[in-house]
Amino acid sequence: MSDQTVIEVEQRGHVRILRISRPASMNALSSAVLHQLIEAVGELRRDPEVRCFVLTGAPRADGTPCFSAGVDLKEAAAGAMAPENPGLRLTQLIDECLTPSIAVVDGVCTTGALELAMACDLRIVADTARISDWHLARLGAGLGAWGASTRLARLVGVAQAKDLILTGKVIDGQEALRIGLAQRVVPSATLWDEAMRVVDAVAGMRPEGVRMTLAHLDKVQDLSKEASLAFARQVGQWFSPGPRFEESAKGILERKDDPSGA
Repeated sequence: MSDQTVIEVEQRGHVRILRISRPASMNALSSAVLHQLIEAVGELRRDPEVRCFVLTGAPRADGTPCFSAGVDLKEAAAGAMAPENPGLRLTQLIDECLTPSIAVVDGVCTTGALELAMACDLRIVADTARISDWHLARLGAGLGAWGASTRLARLVGVAQAKDLILTGKVIDGQEALRIGLAQRVVPSATLWDEAMRVVDAVAGMRPEGVRMTLAHLDKVQDLSKEASLAFARQVGQWFSPGPRFEESAKGILERKDDPSGA
């Protein structure tokens, strides 16, 4: 693996920003990128001061926004990719992390890069984003080595996943929002400001409550209603209990921020 630093790490209060930085190659996901992201995510998972993290990409050399063009095909063609499938390890690491993750996407986000974005808890995209899955179109198989077809179908539904994978079409931020792939779409010029507002809101929540909630929501799709309700009670016992409801209600009224206006 190269010793070159290809991931910029920035700390912003309780938020850690991980930025893929290979401007000359559209932030292609080389072995170095994947291994440095694995290390960075592993570190923040162990740091109790990190309450949320952002995954994004640096602009291209000409200043054009870019998330990532996916796996480094030049490295792959040369037989230099890491054999242990670090991309799968990374997506699973992000997926299982109880520190909330937010992908901030503008410009190109395709194939392996889309897999990374889908592993995050939330996706905030610019209206100018160019999102696609070219596993089938470029590689001849539409499954993806890091869980592409599985995550895409779970996020947008099987029919929409088929449309994206079978046609290889490129969608913008508005379409990503419409089909449920993105949670917010904003103009490119204000993307970062809006993303930071969302990130700050998430980071401002009670950390143990966030971890408890993610632990439950990450499993909801796999459970029946009855099993999900039982799992919610179990998860509540795993984490430190929060303040009693009566105490929380009193605090809300004292702050006069009761949304009911009562």
